[in-house]
Amino acid sequence: MYNQLNVLIVDDDDIERASLKRALSNADFNYNIVEESEPNKALQQLTYQNFDVVLLDYLMPAVNGIELMLKLKKSPFVCETAFIMVSNYADDELILDAINAGAQDFVLKEDITPSQLKRSILQAKKRYELEQELYDSYQKVKSMAERDSLTGLYNRYHFEESLLQRIKAGLRHPSEIIVVMLLDLDKFKHINDTYGHNVGDQLLVEVAKRFKKVFRSNELFARLGGDEFAFACGQLKSLVEAKQIGNRLLEALAEPFMIDDHLVHSSASVGMALFPLNGDTQTELMKCADIAMYRAKQNVHEKLCVYEDNMQAEILFKYKIETELRRASFAQDFELHYQPIVKQGQIMGAEALVRWPKANVTQRPDQFIPVAEECGLIQKLGLWVFDKALEELATYLQSPASEFYVSINVSPCQLTEAGFAKAIINRLKQKKILAKNITIEITETALLNDNTATLENLEALYEYGIKIALDDFGTGYSSLSHLLKCPIHTVKIDRSIIDDSGSQHSMSKAMLAGVASMLQKLNMRVVAEGIESAEQADYCQQLHIHYHQGYFYYKPMPLASLTKLVSRSDQISSAYS
Repeated sequence: MYNQLNVLIVDDDDIERASLKRALSNADFNYNIVEESEPNKALQQLTYQNFDVVLLDYLMPAVNGIELMLKLKKSPFVCETAFIMVSNYADDELILDAINAGAQDFVLKEDITPSQLKRSILQAKKRYELEQELYDSYQKVKSMAERDSLTGLYNRYHFEESLLQRIKAGLRHPSEIIVVMLLDLDKFKHINDTYGHNVGDQLLVEVAKRFKKVFRSNELFARLGGDEFAFACGQLKSLVEAKQIGNRLLEALAEPFMIDDHLVHSSASVGMALFPLNGDTQTELMKCADIAMYRAKQNVHEKLCVYEDNMQAEILFKYKIETELRRASFAQDFELHYQPIVKQGQIMGAEALVRWPKANVTQRPDQFIPVAEECGLIQKLGLWVFDKALEELATYLQSPASEFYVSINVSPCQLTEAGFAKAIINRLKQKKILAKNITIEITETALLNDNTATLENLEALYEYGIKIALDDFGTGYSSLSHLLKCPIHTVKIDRSIIDDSGSQHSMSKAMLAGVASMLQKLNMRVVAEGIESAEQADYCQQLHIHYHQGYFYYKPMPLASLTKLVSRSDQISSAYS
């Protein structure tokens, strides 16, 4: 219970104040009473001292009690204070107005007695405390509803509601720009897989802390879920300002994070949409920012992408490909073509290439294979390619004397599957095909993350005797470390280097010569891809690059054409010693 209550009486009438003070003094309770006749002085008193209860007259000459109470409640110094409105008259409407404005009670002056006033004050104080408890509970629930429990940032619900309000305000100021950004951490799944989910969660917390430091008070910032964050800022004047915000985010991730003794590197992809240029609704802006973020994730160097109208068409195109892929029957709709790999005119092997002749949207592998990777169908498609290649070429590959080999492309997504190598080895055993007759082609993308499952799969395939070929060498991320730490047997030099070597540019020729010499000194087989002229073929021969592949020799062809072309008696020679 209360030992003493501080009470402020605010009434312009001296007699009324004295009457209230007398009633308080005669009550069986300890009150510390302060009285004021003017509203401004009452506000000053609340600045100097905390009051438990304010007895506030409704009728005053300068301002009525409800207006004064609303003004007093706005003061930062008013805390834990209950208000009781007192008046010489009252009706139901006035009482409701006072209660709705925040008064804890309404008392007629003619009804005031010491005991009644004591009861009213104590009830008002208790009612105020209960209201505060209810408000605090509401704030906790509201925080739970609007805050992300892991990072403490706002969540999707709050972000979308706040963005909606900013858009409504923006409609009144069409000259101003609102930027909406979605940010997704790159390779976050790899971090979880490598270090565990506890490290992944802590990384999200540390990322949020860094972002908080670079954001200003007028910038909305939230975690939507997983490793995706959202940002919004209004009152911008140009795209340059918007990009500066995005670059601040990316720069915040430049330094690695130290988490549980692990040095964790993290980067991000940011998609940006602008109001009103890209849309005037919350849904449109979020969708456009998401599309732009998807494009940014595909870019190697530019990780901040602003939405453009053609991106929508690209997303729709990929969606159509995905839909058709999901409906397709691999056995009925796909087929394999084979492009020979030659050595000094003799066919030593062939690369198996998947074709989709019955496709309605696109028949280009460079378009449907990336979509298959993104939508999770590449594992099934990849195994079908492997099974089909073994089935079609079993005649050549079952002979122990045959050195003819089939080179089969494997997606980085397949290599991250823990049981991939075992599945491939089992298929060879079932078909009774020797490991020497199979080469697995990978790209350097598969080696970028040092994924444990990828390296284990490659080692298992290598130990079984399957040769690993590194495809498209010379593009993108070419790194010597990949050649040294992975069991690479063959390197296929990309056609872009071969194309340039056919020109008169000495630098291009020198590059090809240097790459070939280095690989040969590492005892790696070198295959020149994309040979399209006799000049290119001759120059590669001069560099002791004897394995060639390209349209100058043969285009990809169906199995029947390859069968006619390859004669076991005079065209299949020993390629492996």
